[in-house]
Order: sequence, then structure tokens, then C-alpha cells
Amino acid sequence: MIWKGVSVNLSTTDPGHVFAVELPVPPLFDSTQGPVMELVFWSDNVKRWVHAVSAHFARTLPEGHVQVTVGDLAWIDQVVSRWGFDGLMGCVEDLELVMVPDDV
Repeated sequence: MIWKGVSVNLSTTDPGHVFAVELPVPPLFDSTQGPVMELVFWSDNVKRWVHAVSAHFARTLPEGHVQVTVGDLAWIDQVVSRWGFDGLMGCVEDLELVMVPDDV
């Protein structure tokens, strides 16, 4: 099943950075603009664009982009509290591997 909604870029104040997308996961939440499929923002900590979605799915994103779920945030918080920045970068590497499609 494919869900339709919007992708919102949180790193800009330009309201024109809302795009219609179709993803194979449910929306994160409903907004006044309709279902929100993903939130995109720049992370200075990991030097990547972060795509927050409701569930993991394989997809090819450009280099410097990583996909994360709300559930991943608790895991990342635990790893960072124990291992610091090195742990954070390890989490990012794991997340980048999860989003690689099987046929690559």
C-alpha cells in the first residue's frame, strides 16, 4: 500500500518547501496541510539531511541523507549517552545501511 501526503523541510522558513510524496509507510501525523509523510532537516551534529518517517523502508537517498524513525530516537539517545559522538556516528552508519534497497 502507498500512502500520499506531504514532506516538510524544517530547515527553511520558506513555506514553499512542502512537497507531495508517496511512501510505503503510514503518515507521521496529520496537519492542516494534510498527512505528513516525512520531516526533513539538516543536522549539524552528523552533517547530514535527516528524513524522519514513521517506519523503516528501503529507498535510495542522495549521499549525505539518512532516514530515521521516531522509534530510532530512543535507541540513539541510549547509545549517545553511553558512547558519545562515536556512538552517534555508529548509529548513523547503521541507519544508512538499513535504507539501502536489497537489489543494490
